[in-house]
Amino acid sequence: MLVVTVGLVAGACSGGGGSGGDDDLRLGQGGESVLQFQGAAKLNLGGTLAMPDRRGSGSVGAVLIVPSVARNDRNGYIDVVPGDPIYEDLSKAITGAGLAAFRYDRRSMGVSKMEPGEQVTFEDMVTDAHEALLFLAQRSGIDATNLAIVGHDIGGIIAMRVAATDDKVRSVALVSTPGRPLVDIMAGNFQTENGKESADAFRSVIATLLATGALPDRSTIRPEHQTILPTGQDALLKALYALDPVAEAAKVKMPTLVMTGKESKLVSQIDGDKLKAVLTSAQVFSADSTASLQKITPALPQAFDPNDHRAHGGGRPPDTADRDQAAVTQITAFLGAKLGAPRQ
Repeated sequence: MLVVTVGLVAGACSGGGGSGGDDDLRLGQGGESVLQFQGAAKLNLGGTLAMPDRRGSGSVGAVLIVPSVARNDRNGYIDVVPGDPIYEDLSKAITGAGLAAFRYDRRSMGVSKMEPGEQVTFEDMVTDAHEALLFLAQRSGIDATNLAIVGHDIGGIIAMRVAATDDKVRSVALVSTPGRPLVDIMAGNFQTENGKESADAFRSVIATLLATGALPDRSTIRPEHQTILPTGQDALLKALYALDPVAEAAKVKMPTLVMTGKESKLVSQIDGDKLKAVLTSAQVFSADSTASLQKITPALPQAFDPNDHRAHGGGRPPDTADRDQAAVTQITAFLGAKLGAPRQ
């Protein structure tokens, strides 16, 4: 379920574009509120704030859920059938643990529309996440001194970058976040599925992209590579393949939970161990699940298709694909321990 395996599509407003009292949320009511905030370049992004069902007037700690950069809205992946609402499920678990949760649409997805031809950039995604955090901190009933971030997939790298620059963040949870450069992860899978020649050819294409800023001529790219290297996204692809997860993790000083899924076919415990080695304070949890914390792993397709979530231990093929509750409980317990009780 790595972000580069699915279709990529085409100055931040400080404070997120909203005041602290405009959503009129009261503790004890619980429920969700649909909101909008301004991300990079003042783009309006849609989000959902979920409050815990508490009594009293105290403010609560809150968790920002940073999505992957795949095709997903605030709830989760939208191009798998019947859908994979990982972020909605995490939000429910977080509020059930007594904390607030804010999840949002990745730019260009959901209600977060972009102009035709406008390109998504990685830096804009980082800014969007930081503006979402500032927006969350201003909501009524939220303890702005008690915030955490959950990042999924490459959203975990975004989460680390935000956490490293904002001292309001008390803790970070990384779910299926790469610890190796993406080219190493993908080339390893191409070698397993298609042989060494395919892996070497993929590394060559990425080397060209990083050196020149552009992919080589389409006719020279092998068919199995083309699905994860969409046309017209060279700048974003270069940024993603230039990421050094270990260097990003080394800048994070707050407690961090690193979670990987044993059934994930891309991000693995190797990635978790690499991140833990450089994080200041980290614990690693290996879940008996897929990359999106699902318990049931479907049969893999005969040929490796990087655009098929099932090939990465992801997606939600059967309706009965439940979350790994042990993994979800580990996340909420970690967040609750770091954010603590509601502030009176």
